[in-house]
Amino acid sequence: MTGDLVRILTDDLKLPADRLTDDASLDHAGFDSLAVVELSVLLTDRYGIDISDSDIKDAATLGRLDLLITSKRSGR
Repeated sequence: MTGDLVRILTDDLKLPADRLTDDASLDHAGFDSLAVVELSVLLTDRYGIDISDSDIKDAATLGRLDLLITSKRSGR
């Protein structure tokens, strides 16, 4: 997982760092419905990328979420 995502999850969303692994499910990492919405808004504000709540939920693991964010940021 990239450092940017880890910082967002720990600093902004206040998720526990010890649960943030590539293979962790969103539930295991501490996501609730509000965290999903907050992450979507943060990604739009900080990086200008549009990742919907359902895109985040569909990622299923933090590693897949990181890949999704990276590909959106690079315009793929």
